[in-house]
Amino acid sequence: MTTRSAERMQLAAPRLVVPAYFRPDARPADWDLLADRAQQVRLVILNIANGPGPGPDHAYIPAVDRLRQAGVAVAGYVDTNYGQREPREALADLDYFLNWYDVTGVCFDRVAVTAEHLRYYATLSRDARHLGARVVLFNHGAHPLEAYAEHANLLGTFEGPWRAYLQLAVPRWTRSRPSDKFYHVVYSVPRENYDHAFLLAMRRRAGSVFITDRGGANPYDCLPAGGLQPESPWLR
Repeated sequence: MTTRSAERMQLAAPRLVVPAYFRPDARPADWDLLADRAQQVRLVILNIANGPGPGPDHAYIPAVDRLRQAGVAVAGYVDTNYGQREPREALADLDYFLNWYDVTGVCFDRVAVTAEHLRYYATLSRDARHLGARVVLFNHGAHPLEAYAEHANLLGTFEGPWRAYLQLAVPRWTRSRPSDKFYHVVYSVPRENYDHAFLLAMRRRAGSVFITDRGGANPYDCLPAGGLQPESPWLR
């Protein structure tokens, strides 16, 4: 057995956390695939209008229902503007998601990384759980102070293009946490580098990923070319 083959056997394949920033009536096949591949999908992030939008959007309700029936958790997207948004506004967005779409949890986006805002996010997470969120995701986009890990189920510790991911340095404190605490989002990945990207994520102990060839202003406007993560994302 080669060294690379032995490494593959030791590393657990990550599950998918999918930012679904596309409409079910515009991309029905993509939403169908999320339900069909439910075993691979840990969480779908529901983002309708940089949040829940002004009212229930009936195009989403059957799509979210199908995900729920397939066993896929759904989180509502809530912006926090790096701790600058009023908590009551962020929690109101979550409340709309819970009432309109019966989501499982919340993806707090644009989350700060420093000690200055830790109390803000600790309180926000506590209050979100009181509202009914069973899953709390902090999407920092970079590695935060370790103490943030105490207040969320999942930390988004990288979001960026493939070239930047190749240079990512992972802090030592992450080794003391389970891999399912960490989520990496990598976009603008050439299709021929998908396997390499998945293996890098596994080496960096990211238990959840989203890897896409898409780029531009919204890399999450549809699923990646070729669909979701392959059944066995090993390097060939």
